[in-house]
Amino acid sequence: MYKAFQIAGYPPEEVDRRFGAMINAFKLGAPPHGGIAPGIDRIVMLLTRETNIREVISFPMKPAGSRLDDERSNTVTEKQLRELHIKLNLPKAR
Repeated sequence: MYKAFQIAGYPPEEVDRRFGAMINAFKLGAPPHGGIAPGIDRIVMLLTRETNIREVISFPMKPAGSRLDDERSNTVTEKQLRELHIKLNLPKAR
């Protein structure tokens, strides 16, 4: 990795300062696609003639960076469980 940055004219100190997170990530191994992801979501966007990629992504982010379901309720009432015929068998609280 440092060799590629050296060819681009970056000394190792600047590479560590500016791209340290990426260097650390690559120490764990390259991504399975080798950095050449096919962009299937963009292909689907083009095929469906959508103008916004968020329309074809499974779990899109809002412009502010949060997911659409981040503000969902995280509690279930007993009435809701009964309506759906769900019985919880939770361990006893300690």
